[in-house]
Amino acid sequence: MKNSGFDKLVKVYSEILYAVGSIFYITFCVCVMVQIISRNFLPSAPSWTEELARYSFIYMVAFGCGVAVLKDEFVFVEFLKDSLEAKGLHQANKIIRILVTFVMLIISLYILVMAEPTFCFIKFRMVSTAMQIPMQYIYFSQILLFAFLSVSLVFRLVQMIRDFNKEGDFEETEEEKILEEIAAEKEVR
Repeated sequence: MKNSGFDKLVKVYSEILYAVGSIFYITFCVCVMVQIISRNFLPSAPSWTEELARYSFIYMVAFGCGVAVLKDEFVFVEFLKDSLEAKGLHQANKIIRILVTFVMLIISLYILVMAEPTFCFIKFRMVSTAMQIPMQYIYFSQILLFAFLSVSLVFRLVQMIRDFNKEGDFEETEEEKILEEIAAEKEVR
């Protein structure tokens, strides 16, 4: 199967989220290491490291959530899936997964549109304690989280509906993806 423009778009989108999330993860790790080293070897630890670690963790989750949806790495109830698969009800399992993803999309959009703007764009000025960062920047991570989650859920729904009639589950192993890419490259030659 050739990679479509949609698959390339999803891949680029996922890689961007992954790269930015990784930057926040590295920032988080560096802040924690500075905090540990300074607590053990210096008379006092800088107060900004704990705060920056917390905020970088929040943004890391905001960017990583979309990647988790696209890679189908969220936790779901295995016993229902396994019992349906054992009975040969593969299509029912796929329909349930599509419905669950759709419900997640509706909830995510509802939170994004109805709840987050009033929470994130507060009228009075609040700043963080140690770093004096306006809290609107920290709260904005929630809008990013639900925006990326919504976009990722739409992409995932399109993939699930497109691949509905394929054999097996929606999950594709890394080996299958590599074999498909090799086959696509051979067709191009």
